[in-house]
Amino acid sequence: MAPNKRKYRTIYLVTAALMVALIGGYALAATSLTVGPTQTSNVTSSPTAAFAQGTVSSEQLVVLSVAMTGTTAAGAQTGAVALSGTTTALATCAANPCAAQNFRPVNPAAEVQGDYGEQVVLSVTQPTVGTGAAGFDFSITVSITIGVVTSSVVFQGYFSTGTTTAAAAVTVPVYLFMDLGTQTAPVINSLGFVFNTCATAASCP
Repeated sequence: MAPNKRKYRTIYLVTAALMVALIGGYALAATSLTVGPTQTSNVTSSPTAAFAQGTVSSEQLVVLSVAMTGTTAAGAQTGAVALSGTTTALATCAANPCAAQNFRPVNPAAEVQGDYGEQVVLSVTQPTVGTGAAGFDFSITVSITIGVVTSSVVFQGYFSTGTTTAAAAVTVPVYLFMDLGTQTAPVINSLGFVFNTCATAASCP
């Protein structure tokens, strides 16, 4: 009988340990950062080069300051449907490390000081003059919960990498400040990113 008790006790302990691990893993995964999919374009049937202009470096919840709300728009929306717009070119960086460049998405047109916002940092590759600039668009979906209400906010923008005067490509940190439309602290459930290479450096798609 004693061996059986030890056997059951071992099973209970292992099960409890697994439950703790699962709960801990769930807590860590409550906010996810998903980039993708890597694709040619989601708004045109004419394929262009796969997206290779940059990566997402980090994200965090912030309270928007005057400086954040006053940043330049990331391009201009020119089409009523889907991703279609005129790009905003990143300022030339002469050599690494490049100074950070700050923007807000095309929507909303105006951001409010004191609102909670999501700060996303993109590491954008700025090619040399000989290689030529590339245009790209982004669509970022942020799922938030305020109290018991869960909703999603979508942000879009259009960039041109610009070109560097350095001998080799450089990496430009690009900060995006996105107004979540609330002054009540939200829970960030997930962020989804889609990037597409534009047909030209000046316009998308």
